[in-house]
Amino acid sequence: MIIRRFEIGLFTAILIPGIFSSNVPAQKLSEKTFRLEREAEVLLDLTAAAPHTSWAVKGSEAAVVTVFVDGQYNQDIILFAGARSFTYHVLLGRYKPGEHLLKIEFNRKQSAAKASTIDIHDAKVSVIDRDQPEYQALSLAPIVYARPNTIGRFSDIPLLMWYETEHAGSLTKIRYSVIFTNEDGGTQTAALMARWGRTTDIEWIYEAQIDAQGRLVTATFQGVEHKTLPFQGKHENGHPVLIVASDNNNVSDHGESEMRFALRPIPFDLSRCSREEIMDRNAWIYEFMAAELEREGKISESSQAGNQVADPRRYLYFEASSEVHATALSFAVKLKNNPNWYTSDLGINYYKIDRSGYFRTTVRLPAGAKLEQIEHIAARCDASGNPRSAEEIKKLAAAQCELKTVNKVFILDEHFQPRPSLPVHIKPVTIRYGEVIEIYNH
Repeated sequence: MIIRRFEIGLFTAILIPGIFSSNVPAQKLSEKTFRLEREAEVLLDLTAAAPHTSWAVKGSEAAVVTVFVDGQYNQDIILFAGARSFTYHVLLGRYKPGEHLLKIEFNRKQSAAKASTIDIHDAKVSVIDRDQPEYQALSLAPIVYARPNTIGRFSDIPLLMWYETEHAGSLTKIRYSVIFTNEDGGTQTAALMARWGRTTDIEWIYEAQIDAQGRLVTATFQGVEHKTLPFQGKHENGHPVLIVASDNNNVSDHGESEMRFALRPIPFDLSRCSREEIMDRNAWIYEFMAAELEREGKISESSQAGNQVADPRRYLYFEASSEVHATALSFAVKLKNNPNWYTSDLGINYYKIDRSGYFRTTVRLPAGAKLEQIEHIAARCDASGNPRSAEEIKKLAAAQCELKTVNKVFILDEHFQPRPSLPVHIKPVTIRYGEVIEIYNH
């Protein structure tokens, strides 16, 4: 991938060169011109910090900056990384040849109460034109308006967008997905850790099919109740416009709110891994996942179910793939010099993995447990749901799970970085209903 990166035009500000601070509402933080020789998609990498803010502390969650291009509102950027310098990658959109003016302002209204200062360390503009391979996917990337009941609450914000590309004959399918912070509705927190290995919310939001000439053939989005619907909304310079419409981050193709986001999507291939692998490659997400859990009072060292979980660094994370038919998988872990077995499902049937394909799950370990203390890991096959009738129970005699791969088994270190995996290597194995097999012995 070739990116033409420019430090172009005029970059005006007051105070120390390279760092721009503001403690006055709506004050201009930076202003910069950029020039395009031909129509292109324009990207912004904003490196900034917001002193005295923290995603983990209510009332101090984050500062917000608002981006304008040529005097028009473009988007808001929530500086969720707080006081530390962090680079936010956004898509400004498609612009025609000529000179354009970029302005970045402190949005006091949407910022946390205790957010009073913003430091901008860098603002790099990049240009992707039609000759570059990434142009097609960038040109179709969606703009997403915030769900109105999240504004001012620092909840369900988009952290990262990626896209997958699939070719079928003369058509190319591009699907865009977003990693949001912990959802306000839907699955309970402990079930998220057991069934998905995370408390962030990951949703596909928009899919486009294009022909060999790059023309849009069909477009769909994931609507409320996870329904796939035809996109009939508006486009802004080729970019579809969506709004988050449910408390579990499904979207609609009609509606607007006070804030919107346009993240720069990154390419990713999920053919041999789960969606959660993207979090491993962008491990900073785990840190902010934990910070939001702390702010929402969802971290508990005693409770293990409902909306309470342990510190995410207390869990053993599994990445595996399976084939299940009316069955479900779970894992159990035993530590050296400890007679107890710790399970991924916590004894709750709904917490088992009842879907085929690549998946994540976790096992909550005792405080202070280390990877090298793990002695045994076992996998179990059970029924999915709660079979009650005699016919359902009879069918279970022939039921089975196929555990195809175990990609990795790891914990997060003190800085929320995934540590190297345990050496768990298996060949595809069939596990009969009610059977437990050992997959690791050390």
